[in-house]
Amino acid sequence: MNTFMIKRLVLKDWYFQRWPIAAALAGGALSLACIAAGTNGSFYAGTVLLITVMITAGVSLAVTTVVGERTEHTLPFVMSLPISPIDYTAAKLVANVSIFLLPWTALTLGTLTLLAMGAGGMIPLATLTLVEMFASYCVILMVAIVTESMGWTISVMAALNLFLQAFLYYVTRMPGVARTMRGEVAVWDRGTVTLLIVEIAVSFASLGLAFVLQSRKRDFL
Repeated sequence: MNTFMIKRLVLKDWYFQRWPIAAALAGGALSLACIAAGTNGSFYAGTVLLITVMITAGVSLAVTTVVGERTEHTLPFVMSLPISPIDYTAAKLVANVSIFLLPWTALTLGTLTLLAMGAGGMIPLATLTLVEMFASYCVILMVAIVTESMGWTISVMAALNLFLQAFLYYVTRMPGVARTMRGEVAVWDRGTVTLLIVEIAVSFASLGLAFVLQSRKRDFL
């Protein structure tokens, strides 16, 4: 691997995404402020805003840093540099995941901290939802990298947004969550732990599949 070029490509994506990252952090801070306000209305508004910020940040990142290079015809130039398909794939995965992890980690820690201060019973639900959104981002990123298609990326994003609604319906009715989410103490049972492990596995599997499939590609024109 050409580690020097991988680093330069990663830094390039970080540079061009600096303002979207700042916007995501600002929107996330506003959502946490709404959640911390303490009323039912502000909690609902903060939750909706938090989910919106996460989805928007993930889709925007995948589209602009991956699909955008294809639609703007900059990908052939990038591949003319002294890099291999493996180098390019590694750079895209490292850049995208690390950029997304910045707002995702900040908002996840902020959310769980606020819940721990008064609504601890909702921590399993919040954790499962936030990790599901990270797993969804990994799937969208995989599709964007492998297909380099705006249509496929947007279609998968829309399908995953619909899946999120079904996911929330299912999780809120899991016995371990429904029984304790209005309490003050987080309770993790076998069902919630198993689901969390599945979400993490999907995330790693998606990133691994993206690396394997894209690194085998030879035509980037």
